[in-house]
Amino acid sequence: MPRLDQDPLDLALQIKRGFEKTLGSSDKPAPVDRGYLAGAVVWWLVVFAALSMVGVDWRVAALAATVLCGFWPIVLLF
Repeated sequence: MPRLDQDPLDLALQIKRGFEKTLGSSDKPAPVDRGYLAGAVVWWLVVFAALSMVGVDWRVAALAATVLCGFWPIVLLF
């Protein structure tokens, strides 16, 4: 834990080094809950299809489905 009486520059460098160690570490990948991901994808497709059938523009339908399902990676496609 950094001490409060340290020089701010030293503290910033210490935080930066810790961050670099974290990013450089490839010991174990982040866990992915496959059930959640599959459920989010299925519900996203259901909402997207329903909005598309109603006549909503596909971009608006994709964004609305993303917001409703909490499936944010689809935003990266835009």
